[in-house]
Amino acid sequence: MARLPAPWLTLGALLASQWLSAAALAEMVVDGRLDEAEWQDAIACTDWVRTQPFALDAPRHRNEARMVSTPEGLAVAFVLEQPEGETRTKPRTPRDAADFHGDSISFMVDFDADGRVGFEFSVALGEGIRDGLVTNQNERSTDWDGVWQHAVRETAGEWFVELLIPWSTASMRDGNAGQRTIAAFFERTLYDRNERYACPGASIERPVFLSDFRKYTIEQHRAKQLDIVPYATWVSDQLHDTSRFKVGADLFWKPSSDFQLVAAVNPDFGQVESDELVINFTAIETFFTDKRPFFTENQGSFDLRTPDEGQLIYTRRVGAASDDGLQSTTDIDAALKINGSAGKVVYGAFTAVEDRYGDEVGRLFAATRVSLPLEGFRLGHLATFADRPLLDRTALVNAIDYELHPEGRWRWSGQVIRSDVDDAGRDTTGYQAWLQTDFSQTSALTHSLQLQHIDDRFDMNDLGYLARNNLRRANWDTRWTRAGFAPGSWLSGETYDLSLTYRETSNGLRLPHYAKLVRYTQYDNGWQGQEELSYESAGPDDLLSRGNGPVQIPARAFVYGRYTTPRYGAWQQAIAGYVFRGGAEGDGYELEFTNSWYPRDGLTVNLTLYPRRSSEWLLWESGNLMGRYTARRLDAYGRIDWLPAPGHELRVKLQWIGINASPTDAYRTSARGDLLPSTDPLVPFTVNNLGVQVRYRYQLGPLSDVYVVYSRGGFQFREDNDQGLGHLFSDIDEVRDADQILVKVRYRL
Repeated sequence: MARLPAPWLTLGALLASQWLSAAALAEMVVDGRLDEAEWQDAIACTDWVRTQPFALDAPRHRNEARMVSTPEGLAVAFVLEQPEGETRTKPRTPRDAADFHGDSISFMVDFDADGRVGFEFSVALGEGIRDGLVTNQNERSTDWDGVWQHAVRETAGEWFVELLIPWSTASMRDGNAGQRTIAAFFERTLYDRNERYACPGASIERPVFLSDFRKYTIEQHRAKQLDIVPYATWVSDQLHDTSRFKVGADLFWKPSSDFQLVAAVNPDFGQVESDELVINFTAIETFFTDKRPFFTENQGSFDLRTPDEGQLIYTRRVGAASDDGLQSTTDIDAALKINGSAGKVVYGAFTAVEDRYGDEVGRLFAATRVSLPLEGFRLGHLATFADRPLLDRTALVNAIDYELHPEGRWRWSGQVIRSDVDDAGRDTTGYQAWLQTDFSQTSALTHSLQLQHIDDRFDMNDLGYLARNNLRRANWDTRWTRAGFAPGSWLSGETYDLSLTYRETSNGLRLPHYAKLVRYTQYDNGWQGQEELSYESAGPDDLLSRGNGPVQIPARAFVYGRYTTPRYGAWQQAIAGYVFRGGAEGDGYELEFTNSWYPRDGLTVNLTLYPRRSSEWLLWESGNLMGRYTARRLDAYGRIDWLPAPGHELRVKLQWIGINASPTDAYRTSARGDLLPSTDPLVPFTVNNLGVQVRYRYQLGPLSDVYVVYSRGGFQFREDNDQGLGHLFSDIDEVRDADQILVKVRYRL
């Protein structure tokens, strides 16, 4: 065999060495070791302060965060001191758990540094993860699930977290620039001490959060993504002995940093996620979150909210119960969404078409979004449209939103919204406007003023969510945080929150007003407490009678207290008590007993009981007829989460609600709303409500999962009270309106 001359061998070895070095630098291995050369020149955040309690003093232990822009994505690392004598709490929790119940970190980033949308990436020492969005400055949602990498590593005196967030995670402005400005926030939770440390010193519990992120200039890299994720679902209905097979797909396409397209064909409604059981006897609709990938992917730009938990786009409307009332859910044929930017303008649009829209049974939904974020100011417009042929109804909503956040501690925000509804040829136009001002005199004292007006013709519930219209409202909120206690004090922090609310209808009818004082306490031994005293003035309730006139309610006071223990070995408890005044006269109480057990790192067992008794439960019967009941109620919530190995997750969830109510008095309301004794007959009733789900999930990879789910539930209402709560619980085997087995496979191609 011919041999190469020595000079050529030397040159080849040199080139190979340089190529291997470049490849090593180009690829970052996410293993928590931080041994890549990129970390040496990374941006560092070292001036951490304590934010829980909000003392803004030096942390108990040293913390450091690093951040570097790589071709693969934004790399983030945490270096956290935790000496051997400091307890390390690290149970493994399911994805998007509301509380990790252990030591953890959070990284939040606003890729455009304009205060519109922040992305959360949190990792627990036990390697549980949570991701989600922060919008409207401080409103967090964990519905969104992104694709990103993480790793945790421990040593005797430290632990490390490494993250890699691909550039395809979010649509960003100025995608072709050589550099970009982002805003970032780093946080650590020291669970056993009930303390949080952050860099910079911001907190999501304060009115202004996103705009307090620290800005950094990093290298810009181009982002491209093309993910096709088909799925197949098989559902076996055990109640009716039928089965159904369904296939569909989601498409995620991002040809550049400043444009993304998401499409769905025959998307799944999301039976793998069970809603919380709610029994609603009020006139206000219950709000539920959404976990369907299409409606969570880059949805932040469409997430415009109003006071009192209003949302201009409530994605659960799409695919909800059919307008003919024959189906509890409706299939969606196709949906399309785009997000992008052109210069400084950010835009977005989406549309969804339900099954049988062409036959005038399904519905069509659409929305467009345009915003202009500038330094310290943002102006935007959102339009939504819903077409409901079966009802001969179309609804158009236009909203202009603004936010002004100049240098300093002030922030103004608000919206002006108009609704135009054509209901069977009858046109109705309504308006809503609100303004909020947030300001603080010191870091420990914040104030917020909110003014809202909704006329009685405003309606955005065809695609949005509005608890009520016909309202004028003013709310003042003051929060004062006290920290920095002397050594040896039994308190480590406390916060007082005072809220005052004035309400009236748009035609001047004065509704009950509210005053509430809440005290949050953190104790040096790890306990947490919350005490609340609230007062509601006398006045008319204009919703209780469902449009049949006001109902006069006397003044009422409410007292609430809740205390949570630290972890004692494998156990943690919480206890709460709530004492309230009923609708006309009489009192009631509700208790909470929560017990959490962590027998091993990958296994968590939770049981919560809410016993409730009321000597005065005022309910609407019909017309202007009201009924007063004595009632006993018990809510039971049980959950088991077992993560036996990476990628495997078994969840068992049980919810049960039992109610036993006996009538005591009947009333008819006068024109003014006074409750007048009536001889109308009332009947006792019981409610038995059950929801059970056993779910196994195996994660094949990013956006790739196998689910096997068993679900059973039902709602039983009987006009008798022969059964007590114990008998109702023993009869849950008879509560069976739904019983199904589901197998779902989705795989990213």
